[in-house]
Amino acid sequence: MDNQTITPRQFMFLVILFTVGSSILIVPGPLAAQAKQDAWLSIILSILIGLLLILFYDHMTKLMEGKTFVQATIMVFGNWFGRFLLFFYLSFLFILAALVLRNIGDFMTTEIIPETPLQFTHILFLIVVIWGAYLGLEVMGRSAEIFMPWVFLLLIFFTITLVPQIKIENLQPFLGEGVMPVLSTSTLALGTPLLEMVVFLMILPYVKDAQPKRKAWVLGVLIGGFILTVITLLCLLVLGSDLAALNTFPSYRLAQKINIAGFLEGLEVVIGIIWMLTIFFKMVVLYYCVTVGIAQFLTMDDHRPLLLPLGMGIIVLSIIAYPDVAYFETFVATTWFPYALTHGFLLPALVWIGLLIKKKRSG
Repeated sequence: MDNQTITPRQFMFLVILFTVGSSILIVPGPLAAQAKQDAWLSIILSILIGLLLILFYDHMTKLMEGKTFVQATIMVFGNWFGRFLLFFYLSFLFILAALVLRNIGDFMTTEIIPETPLQFTHILFLIVVIWGAYLGLEVMGRSAEIFMPWVFLLLIFFTITLVPQIKIENLQPFLGEGVMPVLSTSTLALGTPLLEMVVFLMILPYVKDAQPKRKAWVLGVLIGGFILTVITLLCLLVLGSDLAALNTFPSYRLAQKINIAGFLEGLEVVIGIIWMLTIFFKMVVLYYCVTVGIAQFLTMDDHRPLLLPLGMGIIVLSIIAYPDVAYFETFVATTWFPYALTHGFLLPALVWIGLLIKKKRSG
């Protein structure tokens, strides 16, 4: 296994890019459909709850004593029961990677290259992801440092160009549907992407300097959550809650409304570039952690031989995972949160209890 490390700053950038990831396109629509003009409040509430989750993960990391989640689980529960639990954890990451890949394919074939077969889009994108995972964690961290300023600049440009089209009345009435829709829809943003951050339990042991880890993680979630809140607010302020709910990718539809001085139009490529960058890093983090986790599960010395066969499996799963976008939206609204909660909180909580008992006995 490669012994590459990243700095807390690089880790923070990976967390930001992972948080924004696919959420920048797929989260505002379902939130607007249920919480209406108060959808932005749902994201803020989910981020606050997510911070508690991050503190829990950080405490787990200290108990793991430099081991990844896979290594710590086997250490606590032994080879048989530990691997039984890890089967579900690694399956969750594998399925999540396939769903993220399908999000890429749906977006590209719906909005940008509709005549290109879905599987070719998946194959071309995954080749780049496999190469990134092959180069290792250190290259991923340095790449995040390079691309993060460009993501920020494009987001600032995107926001400024839409300011003239903002209509404050689209946010009225405040809490017009009551508090319950805000509370119920906060689970959507909590499931995607906050509970998915359990994947970073495979990366955190490779982050240098023990002290700034928590600060880097918390800042990454706060900045990423702020970006998602701003994008959702813009969707509501410019499109309105009804139009935002009707669009599968409301933030992309929002970018199509950019109009500077009546002649500079068609700048939706801006949001397309942002999304391709952020979802690439989300995908490469997931793919790297899946391959490293399975390699440690099988007690292999190197994860690289698994990159190609697992990639073939992810491509197949991404195509058969759900038949269309409508099915995916229903799946996200009804099934994904309990599934993510089981693997993103309940399973780590079980390992956390085992780590506490082991520490008490050894002490």
